[in-house]
Amino acid sequence: MPHLPVSGGDRGSIKNEIEFMENIAYLNRKTQMSHNEILNLAYALFLSYLKHNKVMDLQETEAGREYLAKCERMKVTIPDFAKLKQATGYKAKVGE
Repeated sequence: MPHLPVSGGDRGSIKNEIEFMENIAYLNRKTQMSHNEILNLAYALFLSYLKHNKVMDLQETEAGREYLAKCERMKVTIPDFAKLKQATGYKAKVGE
């Protein structure tokens, strides 16, 4: 069985093998692809299928949609200065 890359050089550990097999079984159930078809996917494509299927599962429940919305808010790196000014009671100087 080919091994997909794992972090930390911990190749072949039981935890990684179990997680890998769980992901294959999950994709098998969701996409109806065979075990061999999944193993022959390019690694980037494997991860893409995994991500999008998990996101679709989260979108099915209210709690999952809230979690995804929270994740999207966490991605924002530019502050909303108007909201910050309202929250802190900022008052503009006369003439600004």
